Amino acid sequence: MKNNSFIQFFIFLLLFIFFPSAAKAYAGPGVAIGFIIVFFTVIFAFFASSFISIFKFSKKAFSFIKNSLLKKRGSQKKIKNKK
Repeated sequence: MKNNSFIQFFIFLLLFIFFPSAAKAYAGPGVAIGFIIVFFTVIFAFFASSFISIFKFSKKAFSFIKNSLLKKRGSQKKIKNKK
C-alpha cells in the first residue's frame, strides 16, 4: 500500500511541475514604468558600448597611421643625411 501511495504522490508531483496552475495577479502601472526604464537603459548601454568600441578602434587606427608615417619620414631624413 505504501508503494501505491508513493507512485500517486510522484505522479501528482510531476503533473504540478509540468502543468502549473496559472497565477492571476494585477501588477499595476509600476511594472510598465519599470519595464520602460529598463528597456531604455539597455538600449542606451548598447549604443554607449558601441560608441566606445568604435572610438577605441578609430583611436588605435589613427595612432598606427600616424606612427607609420612618422617612421617613414624619420627613415627618409636619415637616408638624406647619410648622402
